[in-house]
Amino acid sequence: MNPRPYLLAGPAATLLIGLLVCPLLLVIRVSFYQPANGRGFFTPGTWTLANHSALMDAHGLGLVGYTIAFGTMIAVVVVMVSFPLALFLRSLHSSLLRFAIAGITLPKFASVLVILFGLQQLLGDTGPVNRMLLTWGIVSDPLRMMRGLFGALIGEVFLILPYAVILLFVQVLEMDPILESSARGLGASRWQVFRRITLPLSMPGLFLAGQLGLVWGMGAFLGPLLLGSPENTTLSVEIQRQAFEYGRWPRSAALSVQLILAIGICLAALTFLHNKVSGRPLGGDR
Repeated sequence: MNPRPYLLAGPAATLLIGLLVCPLLLVIRVSFYQPANGRGFFTPGTWTLANHSALMDAHGLGLVGYTIAFGTMIAVVVVMVSFPLALFLRSLHSSLLRFAIAGITLPKFASVLVILFGLQQLLGDTGPVNRMLLTWGIVSDPLRMMRGLFGALIGEVFLILPYAVILLFVQVLEMDPILESSARGLGASRWQVFRRITLPLSMPGLFLAGQLGLVWGMGAFLGPLLLGSPENTTLSVEIQRQAFEYGRWPRSAALSVQLILAIGICLAALTFLHNKVSGRPLGGDR
């Protein structure tokens, strides 16, 4: 057995264990502590299931359900928006492609808070979008696009969209264009070429983009907090509130464990669905 690959993976494995596994184990342990009695974050040396059992009420289950639903919506919208963009990028000439990719990735060089503040100004009641709709007579009153589900959804989709577009662009770039041109030469319509060739060959990338959107949406924090309403509270927002506003660190840790479990279950379900549909493992040989 050649030990060289394992040695090369050593630094990454050490980083992964040090920055992911160890903190995760610490969070799990904190979730079983009793709350602090006036001092500190928790009572050392204690064990209790109260923090986890308290999350099994209607409020806790509602948080989990809304978080899963919000992540699913993010995944669906991201796939629906990024796939046409990826196909459009593939059709561009190399000189224009550089500018298009730069335009898609440019927002990632700005602060997330700056981007969300810009969206607030753009889509607010007195923002340019509402003013344009009022001027053209499309609406009689300003549309409420902020401080609700729509605002939180738009904010998170805008933040993750560049990653999904690049991922899908790499996927569609691997497709042999001769397959599509041959089908057109044999009399297939554009819709038939898309349905029978382009879409099936893009399915691995679509599922990966869906997984990315699902994980991102279920862990969403800034979008629901700054652009949503109190009804749009996700588990991440509740984790922050329990820890920093209420000082309930064991309860916050229990919510974190619940979020990790929910993400893992949803990812496993999505992977199972892909394997069931395609008949081959996600990320396997094409």
